[in-house]
Amino acid sequence: MTKNYKPKKILVIRSATRILSQTLVSLRKEFSGCHITVLGPRSAKDSLEKDEQIDEVLTVPDQRRMSVSSFGKENILRLQEKKFDLAVSLYNIDHGLGYSNIDKLACSAQAKSARGYNSRGTFVEINSSTARNKSFHEKTTYFWVTANYIATIILFFIITLVLI
Repeated sequence: MTKNYKPKKILVIRSATRILSQTLVSLRKEFSGCHITVLGPRSAKDSLEKDEQIDEVLTVPDQRRMSVSSFGKENILRLQEKKFDLAVSLYNIDHGLGYSNIDKLACSAQAKSARGYNSRGTFVEINSSTARNKSFHEKTTYFWVTANYIATIILFFIITLVLI
């Protein structure tokens, strides 16, 4: 983003609860006068609506993971109609792995810019390409961990049979 560019409409995707408040304060400080919309699980709606830092609350059904598919195509289109200037993805961990679904959700809002914030208060710019790459790395990591478990189990049975 350029130095003169000040987002007016910000979408924050509440995936990491412990850094939500500090991120909202940081956004208000960086972009004074902005309108902050928080997208979170339906079960958190009441507490989110009580937060003075939040102007609007949108919800996604309570599920294990928030994602583009759990939010639904019609709701994604409604997000796009709101024409957000900045979409923010929150991470409970510094490196952000495990959150590609949130990055994809932030990118699907088609905001002018998207960021991923971590628990240290720093952020990285994200786009469709970085979200796709992160998703690929997550999936391949899961694949190799699964392959390792299967190979270990097979070797255990082979060694057990040979010893019997």
